Amino acid sequence: MVRNKYFYYLFLLNALINLVNYVPRILIQDRYNGALLSTIIALGIGMVLLLLFAKLLAKFPQQGLPEIMHKFLPRWIGSPLLILMSSIWFTSSVLTLVGFVDVTNRFISPDVSPYLVLVGFLTVVGLSARLDSESILYGLEIVLYMTFPLIVYMVFRIFSSPYYSWDAVLQVVTYLWRVPQYKTVAAATYVFAGYTNMVIFNRVFKRLRVRHFWLIVLLGINTLVISMFAPIGFLGAEGAGEYVYPAFSTIDSLRIRYFIIERMIYVFYVVYMCLSLVNSIVHWHVSKELLMGAFKKVSLSGVNTPKEVKGRKKMEWWILAIYSVIVYSSSLLLDQFTLAELAVIFLDTRLVGEIVLLALMFYFAMRRRRHA
Repeated sequence: MVRNKYFYYLFLLNALINLVNYVPRILIQDRYNGALLSTIIALGIGMVLLLLFAKLLAKFPQQGLPEIMHKFLPRWIGSPLLILMSSIWFTSSVLTLVGFVDVTNRFISPDVSPYLVLVGFLTVVGLSARLDSESILYGLEIVLYMTFPLIVYMVFRIFSSPYYSWDAVLQVVTYLWRVPQYKTVAAATYVFAGYTNMVIFNRVFKRLRVRHFWLIVLLGINTLVISMFAPIGFLGAEGAGEYVYPAFSTIDSLRIRYFIIERMIYVFYVVYMCLSLVNSIVHWHVSKELLMGAFKKVSLSGVNTPKEVKGRKKMEWWILAIYSVIVYSSSLLLDQFTLAELAVIFLDTRLVGEIVLLALMFYFAMRRRRHA
């Protein structure tokens, strides 16, 4: 069993990865069309969803969503729902991995085949996703300890730079009261969506308790502010909207004057690579377990026969192989514009999915109370 701090690690991982993923681009594109008010609304929605989900999940200690569904839903309803949810987690990893390969090709090594890089990433993610939930959380902790201080340092350098334009920020702030857009609200709430990984990782929590709520609120606010205003201050209120990856273009404007590596982007790339790989590992692990739960390849009693263990391992390899083929094919077929459009569709759909998931957990909690 793990301690409650790992719940915060899952939240922090998702928040940090969205400093550079598709969320900043969407927020910046709508900077004159209600992005600020959308982020304020998203802060309230995200925190309400997180708290309600954590309280409902705490009623099912050491149980994942597949086990809960098998108890309270007939299989003809539960299995399709698990397959659908599994696809949502997997889609998130596809966007992360394919987008990261594009970043590598654009900013770091345009001469190296991006597909060769992708094969290396898929190997790491696929093999690591087979680890047990507890081991993945321990690995996540180590990666966050290494990368979080570097992110804090880079954020400090951005906002303390003499080239940072506070006038550009103030110009965008004047559009605070513009009507918010659903697309922007959905994108901003994704910063808080790390808690949804608990649908599987709750299996290794003895009893989930969410404390220090103020810390989650503070991290959420800072993440949204940094993801939107860091690029605007460096690239300009108008210019920021012209960049495909505003976070990387912002970091590329910084130098490390007294260090071996002169360009800050190389440090940022290593940090982002670590976070992207761990985020994809977490998502593949959750997606795999949900999919296996749909086919009852999980022991509900905690006892596995040798035949069940062999069948589970075989199915794991097949699932991860299919995932790898889909990601590789997506990198061949999707360009940056199609990828951005799919990211918007995914973020819009995901918010609805989170609300449905919360409604299901409320239903399961009510059924549990009746049978108690």
